[in-house]
Amino acid sequence: MGDHIGDNILIPQVDNVVLIDKSDGNNKSIDGTLCISGHHLILSSRQDDGQELWLMNRNIDVVEKKLNAQSSGGSIILKCKDFQILQLDIGSTNDLINAILSIEKLISLDQTLQYPFFYRPQTTNNIMIQIEDGWTAFAPVSEWSRLLAAHGDEWRISYLNRDYKVCISYPSAVIVPRQVDDKVVIASAGFRDGGRFPVLCYRHEGGSILLRSSQPLCGATGKRCKEDEKLLNAVLGPGRRGYIVDTRSVNQAQSARARGGGTEMDAAYPQWRKVHKPVPRPHELADSFYKLIETCNDVNSSTSQWLSKLDNSGWLTAVQSALNAACVTAQCLHQEAAAVLVHGSTGRDSTLVVTSLAQAILNPDCRTVRGLQALIEREWLQAGHQFFSRTRCGAYQPSSSQNPTHAPTFLLFLDCLYQLHHQFQFSFEYTVDLLVKLYKHAYSSNYGTFLGDSEAERIKLRLSERTYSLWSYMNQPDVLEQWINPLYEPNPGVIWPSVAPISIQLWRELYLAHTSTAPWDGMLSYVKQIKQNHTAVRKVAGQLQAQIKQALEEIRSDSAMSRGDTDNQEDHPRIAQLSLESQST
Repeated sequence: MGDHIGDNILIPQVDNVVLIDKSDGNNKSIDGTLCISGHHLILSSRQDDGQELWLMNRNIDVVEKKLNAQSSGGSIILKCKDFQILQLDIGSTNDLINAILSIEKLISLDQTLQYPFFYRPQTTNNIMIQIEDGWTAFAPVSEWSRLLAAHGDEWRISYLNRDYKVCISYPSAVIVPRQVDDKVVIASAGFRDGGRFPVLCYRHEGGSILLRSSQPLCGATGKRCKEDEKLLNAVLGPGRRGYIVDTRSVNQAQSARARGGGTEMDAAYPQWRKVHKPVPRPHELADSFYKLIETCNDVNSSTSQWLSKLDNSGWLTAVQSALNAACVTAQCLHQEAAAVLVHGSTGRDSTLVVTSLAQAILNPDCRTVRGLQALIEREWLQAGHQFFSRTRCGAYQPSSSQNPTHAPTFLLFLDCLYQLHHQFQFSFEYTVDLLVKLYKHAYSSNYGTFLGDSEAERIKLRLSERTYSLWSYMNQPDVLEQWINPLYEPNPGVIWPSVAPISIQLWRELYLAHTSTAPWDGMLSYVKQIKQNHTAVRKVAGQLQAQIKQALEEIRSDSAMSRGDTDNQEDHPRIAQLSLESQST
């Protein structure tokens, strides 16, 4: 890998290249010139039609070559993280090889050389457009201010991890019980995988609380930690019980115990009841994702074969499992008003899926645009999800490939949100288009929001100084408008989704968007038109009703005037009686 991005480009331009889109089976083609830059492949048409393709290098998942047997040159197959499959036909073998080598180097750039460090937003008259600073919009202190103002006697912000030495994957500020001092918390961190001690992530109405952590390091000998037990019991009131939702199966938890991890021992945590609600592990998710997109790209199978392949991919089952775990967690919080601790092994993948989904189910604020952004900040970015490592590879690389750290965990969360949105379309302020956009930005973006594997890493990379925030872009009024759901009716209540297999839908707007079977993209504008017409009709009806009411009041008033005082007295017997008494006197 060269010291500079340009060192990786062996051939900056290739003429007479034919681009063929293999995604939808229509094989649309563009004949033009390919430019290989540090962060994009740019293909410009030689025709006067102005066609141009800009493909970010980080969006490329797999590069394959196919040499011509009968002549020189061949093809480069680019399989992308947004599921496109593009073919570049090049006539010269030498140009073909140099282009492949250049692209392979550019898609493997170090994190510090990624495009967000070089991107600059649009300017007007050389003046940067003033936009909201998304880097500070969801600071932990401001996010927890209402909780601390109302329940400061129960909770406090601790800065014991300000230098990230207690837990490298946690943020510098965390919420812990007020009655527990930092020494107890630090001891608990030493007993938890990766130092991820139990922290508060949500307080539900009525006082029930949601915590998350990593697995305890009980090991085969059943080690205990008094401080960890004290920390967990501190969040329970006298005589109250809590639930531990383990996102692994019983067998997986036992296997982890043999490797030094495990799950809480019943004898050590007598006030806590354990529930196993398994969610697929990262490598299992990666394998399901690979099979899912392989199925979605298969346009030749019969309907029954295609549905069988979809079922065998296991992806929809993974979505169902995650939703089920989240619903159980939400039920414990809402219906039993109990404390709930969620963890798997490291607490950076399936744990975050469950805790964030439970909040979307329970908290209507999380179903708004800004509420979703705040949720992603709290439960994913600040909570230490390994965004950059998990998204280095996409669907076209199975879990057994050379990069074992990749996994579509964040996509699983977005897919579950899609299921909630599908079942409760009026309860979400945003459209599913926003969820699609979040998926694409997580894997390939102009913005630095999803770079880094933890807050500590983002601080080290100085992302807030050197890159722009995705939230700054999305929250501009003219941009935000395109994500607003025209059917939205604020729902202050809890939404309980169906997790039956028949209720889990394939996210066609994402997984099939690149194919000829993609959903009709005019649906949203059609719905908006219907709502506008409906609003107009309601407005006219309201005006007509007001006019009728006013006319009736005028008729009553005129009638009363014409009937005189005698009629008025008959309408009010008590007044008439008093008047007669006055006359007799």
